[in-house]
Parts: sequence; C-alpha cells; structure tokens
Amino acid sequence: MAVVELEDVTVTYHTPSGETRAVEDLSLTVESGEFVSIVGPSGCGKSTLLSLIAGLIRPDRGQVRVGGVPVRGPNPAVGYMLQQDHLFEWRTVLDNCLLGLEVQGRRTRSAVLRVRRLLKDVGLGDFAHRFPAQLSGGMRQRAALVRTLALDPKVLLLDEPFSALDYQTRLKLEDEVSHILRTQGRTVIMVTHDIAEAVSMADRVIVLTHRPARVRREYVIDLEPRRSPVQVRESPGFSRYFRDIWRDLDVQV
Repeated sequence: MAVVELEDVTVTYHTPSGETRAVEDLSLTVESGEFVSIVGPSGCGKSTLLSLIAGLIRPDRGQVRVGGVPVRGPNPAVGYMLQQDHLFEWRTVLDNCLLGLEVQGRRTRSAVLRVRRLLKDVGLGDFAHRFPAQLSGGMRQRAALVRTLALDPKVLLLDEPFSALDYQTRLKLEDEVSHILRTQGRTVIMVTHDIAEAVSMADRVIVLTHRPARVRREYVIDLEPRRSPVQVRESPGFSRYFRDIWRDLDVQV
C-alpha cells in the first residue's frame, strides 16, 4: 500500500529576478515500510520533494498525499531529519530529544521512558544528561534521529543526514541507522549525493533529472539477503548498480 504519493507535481519558485521551475510533472509513490533513496544532479530539486511531503511548501499543480490524505501543511505523521542536527546547546540530550513532544503537548512519563529507550538503542543511554557540546558529530546525529523518532512518525524524511561526518563515522552510522529503521519497519525517504550510500541503504533508488526535476529512472535494489550497508557494498551486484546510476547522472553533466 502506498504511504506517500506525488501525482503530476509541479513547483515553481518566484523571486525578484524571475521564476525557477524546480519540479515538473513528477509522479512518485513509496510503499509502507519501504526505504527509498533519491539521487540527482546538484540543485535539481531533491530537497524540494522532501519539503512537499513534509507540507512545508505546496505544489503549483498536482497533489501530494501521505496515508491517502492530501498534504495541506505540516503533518505530524511525517518526521524530517535535516543535514545539520540543530541541537540546542543549552538543553541536555534528553531534553533536546523531547522538544518536539513538548511543543505538541505530549511530554508524558511514558513518552520520556520511550525516548530514553530510543537513546539506549542508539548508544546514547549514558549521555542523556550531557550537553551537545560534549558529543561527537556522529553522536549528535544519533540524538537528532531520536528527536525525530520520538514523535513516532509514519514517514521519515532524511536530507543528507550523514554528509557532514568523516567517512569512517559515516559508514558506522549508516549501519546503525539502517538497522534501527528497518527493525522498526519505518517508511523512509532519503536524499543523498552519495551513490554508494543510496544503493547500500535503500530498497529502491530514484534518479532525478536536471532541474526541473522529473524521474529519470528507478532501480529496485535486489541484493538479497538484505544486510548492513557495509556488507551490501561487498555484494557482487553492488558495483553494477553503482555504475548504472553513475552513468545516469554523468550523462546529465
């Protein structure tokens, strides 16, 4: 069953210098529990798609639906994890992760216990009362993930979530995040510039064209059994997917 649907969506940005068509007649569906990666040339409109699904912007034409319901504005069923962690330095890790629940008036004893369990799941159980400045970059991203999951969204949007990290930390976090999200059966849409990351983490990779964005090609990643992203990179078929997606992007340069 499709949880996210974009149907013939067009988005145009209006500025004093003129109009920019970011997305044009784009259609896309994401099934329940599916992990989809979106790649495309720089500036092609990848983040615009996430903003549409999150309800931060509305299309000029077409329709966006989450759970079968048209998106009219910010939706509590959608969690959005940005590239930067945006943790408040004066709040503890636990209080940062509870912020969204506080805003929604849902900070209850059971909610606090659930967030503490999430922190433990991502290896931050002993850091609940530390401050962000005391965390490494990878730990800060884990905290940002817990803050997003604390709201129990049906759909999780990830916008370049690991790009600010060093390579070793990035690989480790890809494994950890992939395991957590798949164990919980989350529906995930991730924007990334990293082809290897896209292939190793996702069930399906969507390649977009240059702006205005359209779907150029879709790849169903069939590298069973589904293992950790690091192990997937060692699969015999991994290089084929990487090469084909690279060619799709290279011909657009």
